[in-house]
Amino acid sequence: MSEQSPNESSSAATAASLTELPAVARNIHLMCKKCGVERYHVVVAHTTATSAKVECEVCKAKSTFKLAKKSATGSAAPKKRATKRNEPDFAAIWNDLKTQIGVEQVKPYNMKMKFALANAIEHPKFGVGFVTSATNEKIEVVFQEGGRALVHNRP
Repeated sequence: MSEQSPNESSSAATAASLTELPAVARNIHLMCKKCGVERYHVVVAHTTATSAKVECEVCKAKSTFKLAKKSATGSAAPKKRATKRNEPDFAAIWNDLKTQIGVEQVKPYNMKMKFALANAIEHPKFGVGFVTSATNEKIEVVFQEGGRALVHNRP
């Protein structure tokens, strides 16, 4: 059964007009990914509260249909993503450390070398940075673009 008769189309729904999933075994008019055109699909099963497995009546390809997400405000404007609240301004910290420590005695970064607090290092990828904390195996370094944890004192 490849075409719907006019009296059957009243029971079929289009995807854009749906606010809830149609009942199992009902028809829905969707774009078939395999056929490449809009076809009637039969709802085979509800997988979640907002999605269902559907089957194209022509090519029998199965796909997932999801309801459109409801907008709480009703506006079409996308929501802005929240930024990290307590992220420090690394460029300002880097500039302060540059004036305090200086860049006259910059050591090239090598994981086999041992670094101490307030050392200036030159990393091949991140550039000049300043050690803000040091343990036996790890150092925290502030670069102009951000903070990084690096290993050091490896044999």
